[in-house]
Amino acid sequence: MRIRGKGARRRAAGQPSPSWREERPGVRALVFGVQPVAVALLAFLLVLTGRTSWPDRLAALACAAALAAGHLIWFAPGRAGRRIVVLAVQAALGFVPLLQFGVQWSPASGFLAGGLLLALPPAKAVPAALLACVVAGLGSVWPGASVHAGVAGAVVAGVAALTLFGLGTSARLVAERDVEVRELKRQAIAEERKRFSRDLHDLLGLSLSAITLKGELVTRLVPTRPAQATEELAELLVMSRRALADVRTISAGYRELSLEEECRAAADVLSAAGTRVTVARSGLDDLPPRVATALGTALREGVTNVVRHSTASWCALSVSTEDGTAWLEIVNDGAAGAADGGVDAGAGLRNLRDRIDVLNGTLTAEAGPDGTHRLLVAIPLGRATP
Repeated sequence: MRIRGKGARRRAAGQPSPSWREERPGVRALVFGVQPVAVALLAFLLVLTGRTSWPDRLAALACAAALAAGHLIWFAPGRAGRRIVVLAVQAALGFVPLLQFGVQWSPASGFLAGGLLLALPPAKAVPAALLACVVAGLGSVWPGASVHAGVAGAVVAGVAALTLFGLGTSARLVAERDVEVRELKRQAIAEERKRFSRDLHDLLGLSLSAITLKGELVTRLVPTRPAQATEELAELLVMSRRALADVRTISAGYRELSLEEECRAAADVLSAAGTRVTVARSGLDDLPPRVATALGTALREGVTNVVRHSTASWCALSVSTEDGTAWLEIVNDGAAGAADGGVDAGAGLRNLRDRIDVLNGTLTAEAGPDGTHRLLVAIPLGRATP
């Protein structure tokens, strides 16, 4: 069976159907245009039923069409600019025919009052619109009609003005909301891209570096020590599976890291790179998961930079809690002979600062005069919840 229509295809694919604003922008313009046309048509029909002269009917039709077209063009959502000309045209076409048509033309007089409400600030618009309705009432009495006809003309003009103002305001609010929704979507997409890029860099940097080092080590061991090469290959498989798991968790948006596991993995990578490593851990049992994850990510990035962008012969890792603050310190002696970290190294530190700033923490990276490099992260536990 053939499925016809865009909406039917969406439903068949299990996708949510879009709103009428998203699927058919022309429908919104049609809804906005109905009311001005209806008000103008009402004024014309009243003249049509009360006048036998065809010149009067044709003149009323032309004036009504001009009023509706001017309102649609100049007061459409998103249209800006000076509207003095269109207000003058509305005044002329709304009030001058009153002298000929009387109260029958009073709905058309509401165009000026409605335009004033849409174009001017409320402090000026309300008195000006009331004055326009009063003038419409006086104009309705001018051809010799009764006072009741004048009151009816003023009321009808006021109702038409409020109708045009309400619909115009609603259309403007809907247009503004659409702009806000598009901006929110743009920001959400940008944030998701930033998160994906950051997680891809932070989670896989250390794993891929470790796999590379293990692969190089296995290549050297195969000719002389095949048994040890087999053991290193087994560890390489474990690292590759861990990297694969990291890739799968990136799409989930958040992953908790174990500081104990990250410390062991960091020590293994540094040892495989030929760097002497010492690890000090204390007070890690009571760390909040978000703090532990942030410190684990910082540890990964710091060790990755040591392996890829330095010539360190030793590296000291320290993770602890003291005085309500969680600390991570990475010190190595490879700053003096460090290679150019390039854009990748700078992006890693920026990503870390973003993560640490969310938890009200601080990150410091500095090189010492003796050729050492120090990365220090401090996160206050009492204010770590974003």
